[in-house]
Amino acid sequence: MMKLPLTTIVILALPVSEVARADTLQLSEIDRKTEAHIRSGNTGRNVQCFAYIRKDFEERKIRKSDIYVTFDDPNIDGIGVAIAETDENYTCEAGELRAWEAGEYQAVKAF
Repeated sequence: MMKLPLTTIVILALPVSEVARADTLQLSEIDRKTEAHIRSGNTGRNVQCFAYIRKDFEERKIRKSDIYVTFDDPNIDGIGVAIAETDENYTCEAGELRAWEAGEYQAVKAF
């Protein structure tokens, strides 16, 4: 068995910790590659939920630059969505749209 110096092991471990961090982007900044990453990293029901909430925001004429999307978050088993400068926070988790307030959620719609 080959032994690697400790410094090499630490360097090799850094990319793994990068994967574990959450990414939050404005909806206006999400390109096709990022969209594909979000879709592939979630269940079909969570992706349907995300499409549903995007359509709702579009109908409410909320600008894409005011919508923030969180993905790859180890604390969310799905996709987080929030509107800037408001208390509107949602997640698409376990195939349902969840509205969050004061650390607790209410299931709004199942997919």
